[in-house]
Amino acid sequence: MAPAPRPVLLRLVPGLALGAVLALGGCVGTSPYEDLMQAQPNGSPFARALFQDYSYLARSFGVGQAPSTTAFDASGSISIASLDSDVADVANAYAEKALVAAKGEEPLPEPAATDDEKAEQLRQRLLRALDQGRTKVPAAAARAQADYDCWTLNSTVDSLAAAAAACRRSFNASLARLESQLNPVAAPAPAAAPSADFTAYFDLNSAVLTPDGMAVLRQAIDTARAGRQSRITVVGHTDTLGSPPYNVALSKKRAAAIRDALVSMGARPAAIQISGVGEDGLAVQTPDGVAEAKNRRAVVTLLP
Repeated sequence: MAPAPRPVLLRLVPGLALGAVLALGGCVGTSPYEDLMQAQPNGSPFARALFQDYSYLARSFGVGQAPSTTAFDASGSISIASLDSDVADVANAYAEKALVAAKGEEPLPEPAATDDEKAEQLRQRLLRALDQGRTKVPAAAARAQADYDCWTLNSTVDSLAAAAAACRRSFNASLARLESQLNPVAAPAPAAAPSADFTAYFDLNSAVLTPDGMAVLRQAIDTARAGRQSRITVVGHTDTLGSPPYNVALSKKRAAAIRDALVSMGARPAAIQISGVGEDGLAVQTPDGVAEAKNRRAVVTLLP
């Protein structure tokens, strides 16, 4: 099946004419990717952070690979001519958005696919967070937007499926982190005998961490550091709504989301063991087909 066409980026920037985009790099006939090499960021801290993140994406990925975790390809050693045409389109898409941000504009996140309701819900959640995040925590806001666009744009090219999946995982963590910074949840007062178990809850049919879930994980990390626990187990669970095979897969995704968030907070990947048990081990016993919120969870256990 042919990959979906790349979304048109110009319509996402109110008041920006086509001629302005072509003039951004100052060189007629060059690609946005090439123009990016001469661009200098201007504007608000958020626009500057967007420029940095979109430039990173434009310069630092190759065919079938996730975005690099190393520094920018500042020397421009990646040649646009060496990339597949569809992949080059994605690289140019990131470059276009970086060039718009370099002018001090603040391009919006890409539209979700018209038939992907969950992606649109996540986009709306991102937009709500960006309303405050642009000014309060611009770097975190820009990272969440860039991760979303990385997931969305890479998803339009079959050969970038692995990169799209990596960006989706990164977006899940960066969006939850942004929301947590905007709406910090007070950690509960420590009990006289604190438990080694911590439970993070999920929304219906979701493996995306909520701000409350991020707060639980921060408490778990703080407890592990104070108590010198060196191992962590994460067990994902679901309610009884849906088929058993689907619920096992969903529970594993929830456990993986917890692991990725813990690693981003400083936990060692090798110290974390994850599993998913689906409908087994219900916190609240229910018949089949019941959407019980207390069963949609992942349990984090700290071990010596």
